[in-house]
Amino acid sequence: MQHYLQAILTRAFVSCVFFIGALSGNSAQELYEEADVAFNRRGYFEASSDYVAAYAKVKSDVDLKAYCAFQAGECMRLLHNPRGAAEWYDKALGLKYASSNPEIYLLYGDVLRDQEDFYGAMEWYDKYGDNGDRSVADARIEAADVAAIAVEEPPSRFIVEPMIVVNSPSYDFAPVYASKKSNVLVFASSRESSSGTGEDPISGEAFMDLFTTTQDSKGRWGEPEPLSNTISTDDNEGAAAFDAKFKTIYFTRCVNQDGSNLACDIYFAPVVGRSFGASQPLNLLNRESDDSTQIGHPAISLDGDFMVFATDLPGGFGGKDLWFSEFDSEEELWGAPQNLGGEINSSDDEMFPSFRADGSLYFSSNRPGGYGGFDFCFAEAREGVMAFSEVKLLPYPLNSAGDEIGIIYKKQTNTGIFSSNRKGGKGQDDLYEFRLPPMEFCFRAYVYDYDTGSEVGGVTITLESSDGEVNTYTSDGDGAVELCGGEIEEGVSYDVDVKNEGFIGTGDRFSSIGLTESTTFAREYFLKEIVLEKEYDMPLVLYPLGSAELLVNEEVNSADSLNFLVDLLDRNENLVIQLEAHTDSRGTNSSNKTLSQRRAETCVKFLLDQGIDSDRLMPVGHGEDKLIITDAQISKLPQEEREAAHQINRRTVFKIVRFDFVPSKG
Repeated sequence: MQHYLQAILTRAFVSCVFFIGALSGNSAQELYEEADVAFNRRGYFEASSDYVAAYAKVKSDVDLKAYCAFQAGECMRLLHNPRGAAEWYDKALGLKYASSNPEIYLLYGDVLRDQEDFYGAMEWYDKYGDNGDRSVADARIEAADVAAIAVEEPPSRFIVEPMIVVNSPSYDFAPVYASKKSNVLVFASSRESSSGTGEDPISGEAFMDLFTTTQDSKGRWGEPEPLSNTISTDDNEGAAAFDAKFKTIYFTRCVNQDGSNLACDIYFAPVVGRSFGASQPLNLLNRESDDSTQIGHPAISLDGDFMVFATDLPGGFGGKDLWFSEFDSEEELWGAPQNLGGEINSSDDEMFPSFRADGSLYFSSNRPGGYGGFDFCFAEAREGVMAFSEVKLLPYPLNSAGDEIGIIYKKQTNTGIFSSNRKGGKGQDDLYEFRLPPMEFCFRAYVYDYDTGSEVGGVTITLESSDGEVNTYTSDGDGAVELCGGEIEEGVSYDVDVKNEGFIGTGDRFSSIGLTESTTFAREYFLKEIVLEKEYDMPLVLYPLGSAELLVNEEVNSADSLNFLVDLLDRNENLVIQLEAHTDSRGTNSSNKTLSQRRAETCVKFLLDQGIDSDRLMPVGHGEDKLIITDAQISKLPQEEREAAHQINRRTVFKIVRFDFVPSKG
């Protein structure tokens, strides 16, 4: 991928000063000049050997020797050989090259980052900040720190595996599915079996061709074969796409002429059975007036109405941008290119677009803030013509410190294929399959007697899912129920009902919606034995002084407290309760009696409004008849504690008077 990426759609980034001084002979002069010429036409492989040779021959001019070492490092970096780049940057640094070009600190940090030496990279970024642009350095340091943490503690569950049978020691990149079943793959490669016979001066390898491989019924990919000679030629081919019906292939071709890649274009050809018809250029640009603009990496929208591609057309946001063309069905032509805008594009490079089945746009970018090199970005589709939401970065390990390009998803799933030159690969770029394994959820419930703390066996535990599925389980002799065999599903919430004869039923809710990691939901349930005419405490229900209205303010919400009873009565449909309100001793006995009755009736009305049957509710006001703390006891308390004691007397409780109520079926 790297040679193709550089050859087709990556500008050389060089900010350096030419030092022309005394050379130790004409051969050094020639090598130096030839290297610059090759470098400026992106012949990095060719230029690297000339810079290395010139470095060895230059003797007296230290500045020029440093420059040649730096340029050799630049060639290695642009060929995506970070180890080789670091070696030559070291030589340039030893010759004080940073004094004239402190950007070498930044680049040295980049090649260390690309080798996953994040902490070493941060030190060099900091040096650049001291001698260059501190804001750029700080942004790099922050991104490297995030990447280091991600590698040590991956933030996602994705599993990434190399396609060993398909990959070669050469460049293998830019995959695209070539069938409705996603069992045929097309990708670009510079492997030995490619049709191009020449050596690419950019990479030193054979020219790229498009290859295909097919997956069998057991999921194994076969040996790759080149596409027909109407597609794979002596020129450079790569980065393909198919229309929705897989009737037409679109691909990138860069014509070779005397060892130099001319402007790249998008070509297309009809699919004819298992082969292809004649290919021809799409002619998105007028080559009579523009013979230098690079254009390639096509991606077709799901409806077939739009094509997104990468190009360095004037009017972009910098580097290579993603543009699009709309298909005119009447004229059967693709329209003039339009830029996707600053929401997608940046001042850096955006390339290798693809569409997911939900309409989201995926692409590679080397914008700041990534893990290193080119990273996968995506933007969800929104309403409008080729409109997308905010660009986001895919997590590690889909992204890495290397270059990631050309990601594709298999239909609506979280599986697919991408290419990368990350550490541990077989070649320059390799193809990788990825998948997101299902999360595993467990529900472990333990039931105890509220009063004794002992385990309660034989308890019925019912789970009702948000999908409407109802399942019932019974606690074992240890009062436990364990569901870890797939019963709890991803993206589902559950209502739990815990019941046992002679006890007040309880329960709660839990949910796997929005979770990103496997989770165990452990719950303890305490069942209270039903005792008739016993006072059961409930959450605090308060009223304003002298009022029967429920008190609701910033400190207390009595309505929420009464929802405790709503839940209890919903879970225990056979209970009939008596709601009892008490006051403190202040005021007359008669007025307190009346006030407490009104307060009990307020609670009953609240429950009625929540759908509780009136035959299950009995309001009783006791006034000051049943004080918990007597006036004599209160008078002995410190002044600041007396109001709290009065509050204990102003309570609302409930008693179970029957548990034989039969709900109406209506």
